Amino acid sequence: MADIPANTLRGEADAKIGAISFRIAITFDGLARLSTALKAQTMDEIYVRLLGFEPKAVACAIPCFIVEDDQDRISEISAKILSPDNISAADQAAWRKSIEQALSAHIEAGNLRRDERSAMDIANEALLGNRASPS
Repeated sequence: MADIPANTLRGEADAKIGAISFRIAITFDGLARLSTALKAQTMDEIYVRLLGFEPKAVACAIPCFIVEDDQDRISEISAKILSPDNISAADQAAWRKSIEQALSAHIEAGNLRRDERSAMDIANEALLGNRASPS
């Protein structure tokens, strides 16, 4: 894992399974690949399976979400993370925290891209803590 903090605008979160630290990023492409691998029908199903630390869901999610530019490195890192000598049910709480952070960051980034408020409205909300009324 890099010394640079996870970029929440990219849906990133730091993760640790066993002795291996890595970074994940939730993207729509990654969700689509995971959905296909799991034969999932809805986002709710994916969410429940990921948070529940379902072994197949986690094993499929890691290569779909891991942040790495080199595809060969993704395969190598994923294999190390998923090695029986590294991963166990004891990793559920850490995984859940990371996947919740990444999913929340992905959704928030999408909301920010859709924000149609003016710069003045955003500044008012930041300073006053509430949205400016339309009147």
